[in-house]
Amino acid sequence: MAGLIIYTKTGCPYCKKAVEEYQSKGIPFTEINTSLDKEALTTVKEKYGASKVPIIVEDDKLVRVGFGGGG
Repeated sequence: MAGLIIYTKTGCPYCKKAVEEYQSKGIPFTEINTSLDKEALTTVKEKYGASKVPIIVEDDKLVRVGFGGGG
């Protein structure tokens, strides 16, 4: 999937902050909740080597893992 993707999980305050920041800047993205999509969870672990969220990917390239103070 091309474009900007933010992988999140339910209840994650850093994920919420990342989503809100991109929304406030008018940057289009797709949010994928790894709590609800187990295939996406496997993808972020295997493809991007990420063990925490949010994971921000643009055009299939890892941009950032975590967001804000401790994410």
